[in-house]
Amino acid sequence: MASLVTQKHEYNQSLLDALQQAMGPTLDLRDLPASETAWTLLESEADLALASPLLYGQREGDMTILGGACVAAVGATGEWLLHFHEGLRSIDTVGYYGERGMHTIVAEIILKEKYGMQPRLLQVKAGAEEAMASVDALLTTDDTQRAGFSSPSHIDVIDEWFDMTQLPLVREIILGWESRMDAAIDTAVRTAGEVVDTEALHQLDLKMQGRNAATETEALPGHFRYRFTEDAVEGLQVFFQMAFFHGLHRDIPDFAFWTEEEEEAEGTEAGAGG
Repeated sequence: MASLVTQKHEYNQSLLDALQQAMGPTLDLRDLPASETAWTLLESEADLALASPLLYGQREGDMTILGGACVAAVGATGEWLLHFHEGLRSIDTVGYYGERGMHTIVAEIILKEKYGMQPRLLQVKAGAEEAMASVDALLTTDDTQRAGFSSPSHIDVIDEWFDMTQLPLVREIILGWESRMDAAIDTAVRTAGEVVDTEALHQLDLKMQGRNAATETEALPGHFRYRFTEDAVEGLQVFFQMAFFHGLHRDIPDFAFWTEEEEEAEGTEAGAGG
């Protein structure tokens, strides 16, 4: 049995359901907070995790990425919003909730790369209205943080990322200990990714019906993709390159995707050693 840890949310639930269906009773799926998800995998108390790509960089020498599925955001998904005071010429301070992560890194990249600003990030705990009184801008990631908050001036951070790079933002990947992976797990991940991505594309087609791409200012609605396409891989690489360039991540990971050939090679080496 393979154990997978993750923090369930609206945008990864369908992938998790498909993965559970593909693996059946051979998958032990545990729903944990993000910090506990990372700790559980790093302490080898789980085989796999559906988690932020930042987790891979912590133990990339021992881990591998399953290339059959991911959670990638495209366009204005309405999750990560940067609220700012109207009329500002420059944003010097940005408030954020919780721990730093991909959301803070992407927001900093956008402000530095696209707008030439050098913001200082400050962790806040007060409600959004009160927090906005002490910073130039506030980064929120869900409706709970925005409860009762009216902010006419804001940008969608993920939409800004797509506008700047024309690439999806890979929010979560399936990674695990290389020594514990096998072809059955890889096949199940690929099957789940294809099933959910096909449905996601179908839903996108429904949203696009009746739109005129030549006249619509926003021809592509915000949406999620679940296959690890070439664009998704490139988007992940560009994220780490920009994060490293701006001093927001210590290095650019060497992405190792699991292949069945590697498993066979390890088996051959073990047999020769015996």
